Amino acid sequence: MPLEFSASEGDALGGLLFYLESEYSFRFEAGSPVDLSDRVGNGGVTSLLIGTLQIEVSVDSTAILYIWGLHPKSRWETGPVTAPSQEAGVVRLSGDVSLNRGVSLKIAEVGRWKTTFDSTSGWVRVSEDNLDDERQILVASDTVLGIRDNSLNTIWLRPLLI
Repeated sequence: MPLEFSASEGDALGGLLFYLESEYSFRFEAGSPVDLSDRVGNGGVTSLLIGTLQIEVSVDSTAILYIWGLHPKSRWETGPVTAPSQEAGVVRLSGDVSLNRGVSLKIAEVGRWKTTFDSTSGWVRVSEDNLDDERQILVASDTVLGIRDNSLNTIWLRPLLI
């Protein structure tokens, strides 16, 4: 059974999203360690994997926290990426899902989702298809998830390039 995602009203996790070019990876630094700790809860975290890109998830609440991980820029395509029409909220895994601390769940193999970077807007779009008929939820600073038919459709990121 594929993972299901549901969105609800809520506040996005504040912080800074970076892309470290020398490490080929994204990193998220929470603005408030206390807020992050409250969102994580006592059960710790796990990750959903799109290739090597990691979507950090609270085991207790099943809420998506932020994006991080290896995602080499050398594999990105360049092209126009329009900023998503985002609403702040919380995206949770729903349905029959069992999360275990530190045990990642694979959503897609490396290379299955395409990454497009727009140097003018600064947006990075990671998606399996080119369709944007989705609900776009800001879950963390500069991190938007596109949800369509209870599935994760797109990840929109606007990192600070370092």
